[in-house]
Amino acid sequence: MRALRHDILLVLTFAFVMGLSAWLQFGVLDAPVAVPSETEKDAPDYYIRNLVFTGRDGLGKKYELRADRMVHYPYGDRALLDNPHIVQYSPDEAPRHVYADTGWLDNNTSEILLTGNVRVLQDQAGATGDVFTGERMVIILDEDRG
Repeated sequence: MRALRHDILLVLTFAFVMGLSAWLQFGVLDAPVAVPSETEKDAPDYYIRNLVFTGRDGLGKKYELRADRMVHYPYGDRALLDNPHIVQYSPDEAPRHVYADTGWLDNNTSEILLTGNVRVLQDQAGATGDVFTGERMVIILDEDRG
């Protein structure tokens, strides 16, 4: 009789452990992943006013990114820049200034797409330098490229 109770207790314990394992596998661990709605995909998660960011490009040249406002969108890890101004420093030349009405910073590729009234000013030593204008420009700020 004692052996029978022992066997029944063992079978019940085994059945309980198997049921708990199945519940964890199918009920808890495989819970559906929440997919963001279209509205959530387009919603920014933070803003920065009067942005100033400094870094170095793939060639080791220092640059400074300024913008009146940066709006970050988590879906796609990108940021909208209002009135961006990029200063690229070179040890042998005067700084190069790039201005635009708007820009998109892609954090995955470290590229900035500048659009609207793009102006590039390259100062020369002691004189007014070259001015280039256009509607679109891409600047690569990736530290790993060169």
